[in-house]
Amino acid sequence: MIVVRRTYVPNPGTGGSLLALVRQASEEMASAGFGKPRILRTAFGDHGTLITEQPWDSLADYDASRERVRATSAITQVFEQIYPLLAATHNTEVLIEVE
Repeated sequence: MIVVRRTYVPNPGTGGSLLALVRQASEEMASAGFGKPRILRTAFGDHGTLITEQPWDSLADYDASRERVRATSAITQVFEQIYPLLAATHNTEVLIEVE
């Protein structure tokens, strides 16, 4: 089992819009048959930062999903709205569950 964690740091004044769009992207992923990411917000650090965590059975499953995600217009259309709100491109981490 792995968890893919993405961190989104918004431009000043765009945190509310970013949260709405990340929620929408999460719903679109679930509707398309992918695991629904959970959404977290930082209490300290960069203001308005959002983190999503999405479980996958394996790194191979996650890698195989990338092409399917990019081919799902309901998902890509939301991310096209997310990217202009970010201070920098989102950071992606892959965490391996050990216990």
